[in-house]
Amino acid sequence: MLEFKKMTLADAAVLRPYFEQCTNRFCDFSVGGSVMWRNAYETEYAVFDGAMYMKFRLLEDGKAFSYPIGKPFEQTVENLIQYCKSNDEKLIFAAVSQEERDKVTSVFPFSVAEFDRDHSDYIYLGEDLASFKGKKYATQRNHINRFLAENPNWSFEEIKKDDLERVKEFFSRYSKDNEKESFSAQEEKNCVLDVLENFEDYGFFGEALCVDGNVIGFFLCEAVADTLIVHIEKCDRSVTGAYQMLAKREAEKYCVGKLKYVNREDDAGDEGLRRSKLAYRPLYLAEKYTVTIE
Repeated sequence: MLEFKKMTLADAAVLRPYFEQCTNRFCDFSVGGSVMWRNAYETEYAVFDGAMYMKFRLLEDGKAFSYPIGKPFEQTVENLIQYCKSNDEKLIFAAVSQEERDKVTSVFPFSVAEFDRDHSDYIYLGEDLASFKGKKYATQRNHINRFLAENPNWSFEEIKKDDLERVKEFFSRYSKDNEKESFSAQEEKNCVLDVLENFEDYGFFGEALCVDGNVIGFFLCEAVADTLIVHIEKCDRSVTGAYQMLAKREAEKYCVGKLKYVNREDDAGDEGLRRSKLAYRPLYLAEKYTVTIE
C-alpha cells in the first residue's frame, strides 16, 4: 500500500534518481520543480516497489497525482487506484505529457483530459540560445550589443557560498521594485529565498552578472538527463540586454556534453512573460495535461 509523506529538502537525494528517468523534460520532475515548490503545492511523495509517486495540491480541484516514475503505468496505476479507494480520493493526474495522456486514456477510456497551456514548459535548443544566430535572433543580438556598449566593466561570476549575501541583497532590491500580488509571484519569491538560504542543499549552479562589481542579475539551474532547467533568473529590468546576456550565458556555459536542451519553464499565464519566452524561439512547447478519471 502506498504511504505518502510530506516532501522536504532532505528528500532531494532520494528523488533525483527517479527524475533522471523522465523523458518529458518537464520542470515538474526535478528538484527545483518539486522540492523548491513543495510548500506552495503541499507536495507529498511515496516510493513503493521501485516506483515513485507524487501528490500535490491543484489550485481549484484539490489533490492530484503525478504520472508514476520507475515502473510501467499498468503496474503502478493499480497502487493508485487502491490508495484512492482507501482514502476516498478522486484519481486525477496532473503535469502529464501527451504520450502519458494517451497511456492513461487507453487504460481509462472514459477519462477527461484537459490541456494546461499556462503551465506548458518552453524547450529550446541549447546551441540556439548560446549563439543567437540568424534573423530570428536579431533583437536579442541588438540588446546584447547595447549592453556591451553601455557596460564595459561587466563580468559573470560563479555563485558560491561566499557570494550569497551579494545575491540576496540584489534579490531584495529586485523584489521591492517588481512586487506582484499573484499567488505564483508571491510563492516564487518564497521559493527563491528558500534556495538562497539552503544553497548547498539544493545543489543548483549558476552565475551572477555584475557591472562595476555590483550584481545586476543572476540565474540558478539544474541538470536533469539531457536538459538544463533554468529555475531562477532575475535581472535589473532597467539594464537593457541584461536578460539576454543571462539567457546566452546559461546555454553557452552549461549546454555541453549530454545537455542539449534548455527548459526555461512555463509562463503561468502571464501575457508579458509569454511574449518574452516566445521571443527566444522555443524548439517546442512541452505540453501538459490534467487527466481526471471518471
